[in-house]
Amino acid sequence: MASFIEGSGIQGSSYVNKPGLGGDISGQAGTGAGIAQAGKEQVKRLGGVTRERVYHQVDDKKEEFIKSLHGIADSLQGVGKEGNLGAVQPLVESAVQVIHKVSDRLEKGSTEELIRDAQTQIRQRPGLFIAGCVAIGFLAGRVLKI
Repeated sequence: MASFIEGSGIQGSSYVNKPGLGGDISGQAGTGAGIAQAGKEQVKRLGGVTRERVYHQVDDKKEEFIKSLHGIADSLQGVGKEGNLGAVQPLVESAVQVIHKVSDRLEKGSTEELIRDAQTQIRQRPGLFIAGCVAIGFLAGRVLKI
């Protein structure tokens, strides 16, 4: 009798039939548990593959983003050097320093490290995270409205 979980009819399936995991439905006791276990393993593998693909794509885009940050910092620094900003001058210099810090951190850290750091910061300061999301949403709304 054919196996239900062989994956032969599923496009792109890489499931390998393992003994004791519900691959052969015909003569096993407790096939429901075996099928459930095989399903859990497939979901874990799929999650791992998906995570790796996302990390790879983020790493590819990270370099472009870092270049953009350097460009923004250089522009702000050029405006700050003109010296006609008055009271805003220290704010511009501070923004340039923050942008350089962020770009250095992105450049030196792996995607997994950055995600772990972000999760830690969000857990420590959830209010700040929510306020930042609101501010970004407001700015995005203003920019996209134009």
